[in-house]
Amino acid sequence: MKKGNFETCCESCQLYWVCETKWFRGEKGEERVCCKLCNFYPDCQIESVLNKVRLKKKLEATQP
Repeated sequence: MKKGNFETCCESCQLYWVCETKWFRGEKGEERVCCKLCNFYPDCQIESVLNKVRLKKKLEATQP
């Protein structure tokens, strides 16, 4: 399995199909973000931060 995107709960999560947190959020119309129950949570969180840093550096590089 591969890690997913920190901003969304992914099918790679071992609890994806039975996760009460994900279903509760869905019923309430809330975002279904990766949560600490997922084994990939730390990896997804690190990747998300790195993506934000990369994007920020790219934007700063294009500004005069």
